[in-house]
Amino acid sequence: MQKKPFKQINNSKYPIYYRFINNKSDKTVIFIHGLFSSSAIFKHFIKSIKSNVILIELRGIVYSKCKKPYLDNYVEDIRLILEKEKIKKNVILVGYSLGCSVANAFAEKHDKIVEKAILLAPINRKLKDIGKRNLIKNLVGAFGKNFFLKWKEYIRQENGWSLLRIFGLFNFKLLKEVCKETVFTDKCKIFIINGGKSSLFFNNKDKRLKLPNIFYKEVKQLDHYLFLTKARINIIKKHLLPHLNYN
Repeated sequence: MQKKPFKQINNSKYPIYYRFINNKSDKTVIFIHGLFSSSAIFKHFIKSIKSNVILIELRGIVYSKCKKPYLDNYVEDIRLILEKEKIKKNVILVGYSLGCSVANAFAEKHDKIVEKAILLAPINRKLKDIGKRNLIKNLVGAFGKNFFLKWKEYIRQENGWSLLRIFGLFNFKLLKEVCKETVFTDKCKIFIINGGKSSLFFNNKDKRLKLPNIFYKEVKQLDHYLFLTKARINIIKKHLLPHLNYN
């Protein structure tokens, strides 16, 4: 997606780009993408959703610069968008990877307006302990299988960016912040849909699953999907849409 269809507001001097799809519903779904992607990865699900939809572009990743792309800044960005669109309740957050940490941080701070959060492959909270060398090794393990075939399909479907640009986005400082802050809130319902096969990502042995508001589903057909191939799109729809479309 290009900047043209986006709305824009500013947080201090930095622009925030987002799309708002008004389906005249009393519920609003906010999609929050991960570190290596943009809101384009969610375009496959928009037509199937009856609620209003907000697609946010996280600053400092693809479209707009940000000196400190940390969770507090992202939380404030979402708050400003909701304020502009006059949305005060019945918000459903859908985060993927890094977006899970952003969604959880927002739900913790603004629990009165959040109904639930759906987390697709959250980041492992202990990731900060493995070091940069092992981090790169785990990235290769998570994304390496049939990498270039997946990349070719991704570019074809998303009008994607060059390989150099994607991997030039990686921010170790942001990752350190995310790992430190990924502690699930107990103030709203949380649904975890996990497919990570690497230690980079959430696993069902985490003690946080004992919280009564967390519901966990492991989908073995998925790995940590940087690339949304056709098969994965259908799998995600199957597990995601029932949490979004209901009366």
